[in-house]
Amino acid sequence: MEIINRRLTVHEFEDYIKNYYFGTKPANKLVIHHTWRPTTEQWQGQTSINGLKGYYEGKGWPAGPHLFIAEDGIWLFSPMRKDGIHAAAFNHQTIGIEIVGDYDNQIWKGQTKYNALGTIRSLAIRLNLKEEDILFHRDASPKTCPGTAIQKQWLFDELRSYRTKPRFPNPITDGIPTPAEDEILIPIWASDAVSFVLKHRLFEIRTDDDVRDAVKFYRFYQIVKNEPE
Repeated sequence: MEIINRRLTVHEFEDYIKNYYFGTKPANKLVIHHTWRPTTEQWQGQTSINGLKGYYEGKGWPAGPHLFIAEDGIWLFSPMRKDGIHAAAFNHQTIGIEIVGDYDNQIWKGQTKYNALGTIRSLAIRLNLKEEDILFHRDASPKTCPGTAIQKQWLFDELRSYRTKPRFPNPITDGIPTPAEDEILIPIWASDAVSFVLKHRLFEIRTDDDVRDAVKFYRFYQIVKNEPE
């Protein structure tokens, strides 16, 4: 079985899919799962990935799900340009996303929640997907997957309010976080602008107004840069 076997952060995943070739017929649906087992507590990163690969190979599968989302990051498993095996009737032209843990009695939390929402949102934007294109395994199966505690309206509400963390520490404070820096979260649509401002030490990002100013500045910079001399 061919697997990519690579772990990424949310920002690294955004960069990864930006120029990723999804094939001549890219996936037009996402299918959300939970692993059930291993649970969050049982997850051991690379060891778990190797175990899952062996498990699927033992079933005779040539592929598995595309992504595993855990506390330690976003694990690339089967290539997203190819059909995976994860949900029977939903295998074709979909991306199978496994959220590590058992969510029959609890919702996503912590870094797993942040990584899951960031992954789903990034793929939806990149593939131009709508809410109705985000499916649950149980939509085509008697299973509870991705867990009875996970409801679509809750997921869509969380995706709408999701914000990514800044890509860079604030260089003006020499990498020492302040309470305001810890609290502010950056929307995906503003991340490039904020990254540019922080990278070039133009001004500090401490409030939502600073984020909006960064976007205005970055847009102005793009206009001036592209104007003919």
